[in-house]
Parts: sequence; structure tokens; C-alpha cells
Amino acid sequence: MMITYGSAGEPLARVTANILGYSVLNVKRRLFPDGEQYLRLLGDLESDTAAVFQPLFPSPDSLFIELALIVDALRGVGCKKVIGVLPYVAYLRQDERFMVGEPLSAKLIARLIEAAGIDSLIAVDMHLHRYGHPRDLFRIEARNISAMPILAKYYREKHPESDLLVVGPDAESRQWASSVASILKADFVVLEKERLGDREVRVSEIGGINGREVVIVDDMVSTGKTLVEVVSRLKAEGASRVDAIVSHALLVEDAYRSLKMAGLSDLIASDTIPSKHSQVSVAPLIAEELKGAFP
Repeated sequence: MMITYGSAGEPLARVTANILGYSVLNVKRRLFPDGEQYLRLLGDLESDTAAVFQPLFPSPDSLFIELALIVDALRGVGCKKVIGVLPYVAYLRQDERFMVGEPLSAKLIARLIEAAGIDSLIAVDMHLHRYGHPRDLFRIEARNISAMPILAKYYREKHPESDLLVVGPDAESRQWASSVASILKADFVVLEKERLGDREVRVSEIGGINGREVVIVDDMVSTGKTLVEVVSRLKAEGASRVDAIVSHALLVEDAYRSLKMAGLSDLIASDTIPSKHSQVSVAPLIAEELKGAFP
């Protein structure tokens, strides 16, 4: 099997390939003067199967075009099956037409991934709030693995004696909060969130927090507005320490600084999007999925 990567996927591709004992196809890339992308695969192009690593962040539009170009290049050298390893899939939060005239971008990105020529998909903690399973969204084989168990185990190793309360910031986070709470053997609560706009939210009161250590669990942090509101609420109610566990740390618009100012102690994330907060790697999980697909 060939393993290659888009410009956002190299670190995770190399770690995963090392686990599996595969070499990595390098990609030569440049931009034409008009902004169009050029790329060429370099290396041994003899295998008829390939895995392409590309999280769709921080520039999902251009990263998706690059992904499609790589898939086409693989088809051009005779590759019969292409697995898209998209640790973070963008555009899934718009999973309903909330207002007249809006696109249903969750379904659209699924159709575009399929149209790009990807035969099967491996993703991590996709935002599937209104879709019970990846098969409800994708027509190709799609596997949605979760980083939450390994993130929870890592957190417990760092805080072995803590009597924790796990908090999910909204209804969408229940699946992740319950998973983490089970591993940590902790109670959990899920808050109610009212969205007042793209950058403003309000969350319900909690109660019974005074003196407790709390860990907030969610699939991602982007602008951080929801987590800032939750952290502020928890600290105001007397929490002695507030940490957060997320799979995807996008952290746009100076989000981490806002979280620290609100009183967050530690942010623990996976390396689906590499950053200084990527304390746990999903590479072993992805390697297991690839081994299962191609034993």
C-alpha cells in the first residue's frame, strides 16, 4: 500500500506509516501564477492501493482541491483503491438548512469527497449530530473512529487521584462526554446551550460545582466561544480547576488566549490538527484501521 499526504497531512501520515512499516510517497507542489495548484507524486508508484492523509484545516477549500488532485494523480498511475484519511472533516456543522437559502454543506462535502474518487473514508470524531452513523451521510464506506478513549486514558494518567466531574457543553457533546466519563469513572452532566449568533452563546446553570475539578469534553474547539462561556460559568460557580479535552483543536481568532483568560487550566487535544496542544496521537488508531482494511 502507498501512503501519501496533502500539505496538512504530512506529520500524521509519517507517524502512521512508521507504525505500519511503509514508506511515504512525497508530493512535489507549487502554485501557478494565477493561484492554481500543481502537484506530482514522487517515489515508488507500483501499488494498486493508497491512503491519502489530509485533514481539512486550516484552509478547507484549497486543501480539498489538493486532495482531489492527489487522488486523480493516483488513479493516473493505476491505483485501483484510494482510502481518504481525513482526520478532520470540515463543513459538517451545517447539517441542516437553518434559514431559507442556506446550503446543506454536510451533505455537499460528503458528495464532493465521493466525487473526488475516494473509495473509502477514515475520519476521527466527525460532527454527525443529525446523522446517527456515517452511512447516513456517505454513500462510500466511511469509518468514524474516536479519539476520546485515548484522550481520556491520557488525562487519567495525568490526574490519577482527581475526583472529576465531566461536563458536555451542549446536547451534541453527550456522546463524547459519556464516553470520557465512563473511562474516568466520573459523573457527567450535559448543559443546554442557546446560540445567540456565530460568535455568542449562552449556557445553562450547573450547580454543585463548588470545590470540584471539572473537565469539559467536546469534539472540537474553534473560536472557543462556547468553551469560554462554560469555563467562565464553572469558575463562577466555584470549580477548583477546569480542563478541556477535545479531538480537534482548531483554535481560531486567538481562542486559546480567551480560554486561558476565562480560567482554563489545561487543554488536551489529539493530533488530527497538529499544535502544541496535541498531547495524544491518533496514528495508532488509524494504523489499526488501515491494517484491518489491508491485512
